[in-house]
Amino acid sequence: MAKAFQAASSPFAQIAKRVRSNLVKQRIDIVSPHLCDDALARLAPSLQNYKGCTIIDVNPGIGLWSSKIHDIVKPSQHILAEPPESPFAKHLKQYTDQSSSRYKLIDWPQLESWEPDRYVAEGLLPALDVQKSTEPNRSILFLANTAYSAHRSMTSSIARTHIKLLCWASDILNGATFHAGGPVRMLLWCPEKDVANVLPRTIRQRTKFALLMEMTCKIEEIVGCDESTSRKQKMRDQVIELESGKRVAKLMAESGVSTPSGRETNLQKQVREADERSKGKGAGENDGATSTRARNWHEELEDLREKFKDAPKDSKGRYIHLNQPKEIIEDPQYLRFIDLERNFRHRQKKTVEIKELLQEQAEIDALDLRAHDPKLKESVRNAALAKLQRKKDQLQGHLDNTKGRLTRNEFKFFKDDRKAFASNPPLLMWDQRTAEPMKAYKEEFYPAKNLCLLDIQPRHPLPYPMTPTQLLFLRMLTTTIWQGGADNLTILDRIAPGAFNAITSKVPSLTDPTRGGERDIRDLTIDRLAPEMAHGIVKAWFDWPFRPNLGDLIHRGNLIDDLDSDDGASPGGR
Repeated sequence: MAKAFQAASSPFAQIAKRVRSNLVKQRIDIVSPHLCDDALARLAPSLQNYKGCTIIDVNPGIGLWSSKIHDIVKPSQHILAEPPESPFAKHLKQYTDQSSSRYKLIDWPQLESWEPDRYVAEGLLPALDVQKSTEPNRSILFLANTAYSAHRSMTSSIARTHIKLLCWASDILNGATFHAGGPVRMLLWCPEKDVANVLPRTIRQRTKFALLMEMTCKIEEIVGCDESTSRKQKMRDQVIELESGKRVAKLMAESGVSTPSGRETNLQKQVREADERSKGKGAGENDGATSTRARNWHEELEDLREKFKDAPKDSKGRYIHLNQPKEIIEDPQYLRFIDLERNFRHRQKKTVEIKELLQEQAEIDALDLRAHDPKLKESVRNAALAKLQRKKDQLQGHLDNTKGRLTRNEFKFFKDDRKAFASNPPLLMWDQRTAEPMKAYKEEFYPAKNLCLLDIQPRHPLPYPMTPTQLLFLRMLTTTIWQGGADNLTILDRIAPGAFNAITSKVPSLTDPTRGGERDIRDLTIDRLAPEMAHGIVKAWFDWPFRPNLGDLIHRGNLIDDLDSDDGASPGGR
């Protein structure tokens, strides 16, 4: 007892308590009953299988979301994990002090000190059936809130949400912590800026976080925010966005899922407008490769065009500064108008160039599949391969001629987005969604910030099982790859000489276009590394007889520890 008192009274313990108390005060909480009701209306059918389960609720805050989900699931017990010094504890007493309350307010430990056997003995968790540890565990439903006004922890450059997700993805594969009795479904409130790297909407945002989650989980964004700051930095072309939205609209109509009034996203509105145009004279007007971000200033430009419609133009129909009255030339709105017009013309020219290049690439991809058809006669195949090479040379010549106006990187991202979307299933989990997220508003959270609700369901059966050592290597390998700045897998030779040829030759999916690969593996960008490919690389590494010792690679810095580095977890990707 004396030792325990001494430990609790030590300066370090007091400092840790103050730090945790300050962190709790930075928490962002859900304060809108209507948002909770709308989110649970969509989740309710899938939550019926969790009736009578144990809810583990980490950072419940004032308990609004907790009580709403409690009323639907009617759990056998609801564990509210909130530090005792938390200012939210007094709000939670209204639930724990009820007669026959199934709520239990406890100071839940960090995951590294998890003791499932003791929690079972104390009645906090149901008994774990190790015989069914790979089956989905519907006796537990895990809720968490990782939203803080301080985006990152003091000890890491990686966002808190990403650190937790890395741990949970590992726990799913290893059957550890609350996943010990089988993979558990998780409902997570997190900052909107963290979602881009976990559920990216474009290849440019895809990082190792997305890859690791794709290997272990199916993630749906239930609640989102249109006022995105991180995801709008890197948007893909409007053609793919609309096609993705149309797919989801069809799925929602077939399953009877609807979006509550006032919670439609901009994408849903754009899909509806595109459908209306397709039925009228506006069909096909928006077939160019343009970003959804452009729509924001297009409306402003139209208003300014109307205001300055009588302004003089040059011989090419461009608005000019010359021969204008002084009050017009010095008008900030007119200067803004000239700037937007110039930007619009530049984007139009770039749009045409990108569209033509993408069309050439599409023809090359189709010809490549035909040329490699095993049923073709040799003479026909040789002719097709010769034509394919001519097409590739032609495309490369066009790319070289656009230097200064369109960089190869820009074309690469547009091309990769289209190839990722054309995969079956699409590479990005965002394109695998079954419903559009519902729009939330800053005012529905306190402090007023953008939060999202993610429904994270572990895949079953796990498609890519790994040992703890293999998982460690995968995590460190993906960190090294994404941080290394290389465009393709030749970076493997930096980790171990000869690894590129030795490893990639054992992974057929890397060179199979029907599985997302490329005939020339150097054309396969890191951002398009699919879960199947990553798993194959890990297996090939451990089958390679000349692989270096993992500890030596870490010691020499050839592999990087993912929790000691910033591997591109900032909004917008690498």
